[in-house]
Amino acid sequence: MKIGNIQIFPPEFFFDFMRWRYFTVGFSAVLSLVAIISILYHGINYSIDFTGGLEMNFTSTEPVDHQQFLKKAQELAAPNPIEIAFLKGKQETYVLRLKETEETTQLIQKIVPELKNTWKSLSLVSQTQVSPKIGQEEEKKGYMALFLACLGILIYIALRFDPRFAPGAVVCLLHDVLIAVGFMTVTNRPFSASSIAAFLTIVGYSINDTVIIYDRIRETQTSYPTMPLRDVVNKSISQTMNRTVLTALTGLLALLVLVLFGGGAIEDFALTMFVGILTGTYSSIYVAAPLTLMMDSVLKKWGWTPKAPQIKAQKTQTTDFAPPITLKPKKK
Repeated sequence: MKIGNIQIFPPEFFFDFMRWRYFTVGFSAVLSLVAIISILYHGINYSIDFTGGLEMNFTSTEPVDHQQFLKKAQELAAPNPIEIAFLKGKQETYVLRLKETEETTQLIQKIVPELKNTWKSLSLVSQTQVSPKIGQEEEKKGYMALFLACLGILIYIALRFDPRFAPGAVVCLLHDVLIAVGFMTVTNRPFSASSIAAFLTIVGYSINDTVIIYDRIRETQTSYPTMPLRDVVNKSISQTMNRTVLTALTGLLALLVLVLFGGGAIEDFALTMFVGILTGTYSSIYVAAPLTLMMDSVLKKWGWTPKAPQIKAQKTQTTDFAPPITLKPKKK
């Protein structure tokens, strides 16, 4: 590890990542199955962005302890879920969001006076009704954006790589999104418009990491055409480990700050992204690459043979087609 050059792994670093490929693929399959069961059992906790509800904005001239405010609001709203965000400015702003239910009016009459009695400096600034119809339109747009992003990525992978690589990239996308959604259902995090933005970012990060490893595999195959594919994959992943680890650490540290100090919707977005980057980094190495090896063996059994890598031959002699230049002596 070098601090000056920010180099964690030496240039000659090599590790047999594919030794545990069957275990890692099986582990990811089990994890995805658990996520699916959690989604079906718990269901997705849609926020008022999609279901409609009421949003209340409070301001306070004096600082209010966020944890106490959050605990008090949750106790007053229980068992109904409540979303809270904290904004800092000249005056601290507290945003409370309640889903539209039969008890919404009674909850408002209960929550507002209790909060004002607990914190005398607190005042209700605005109260906004969020329509469920607008929420449904936003939900459709979000899902369409996620679908189009995945479709564009799949077309790109299909055109750029051969059939051995495409299935691994597809499975990686499904794997990362499934685990992120499963995490939200297990922790009962609200599914809002920012959650769709988080999923789009996770998809982009995951495919970017996967494509970098795939590109290095193709380059290594070109440089070492007789090397077995397993060794090619291990060598390629080993060569990209510096980039993979440093990129993941940079993103995770930034998201960790948002998780610890963001609060509200920012915390939900950052935590979902945190889980997504972890799974995206893991799946690029231990899901996409092993599936490439498995697809290679399956396709060869079916009689498919990959194209031989094109090796550019180095020219030993250079030919100059420019006309010769003759210099005439100057006349005295």
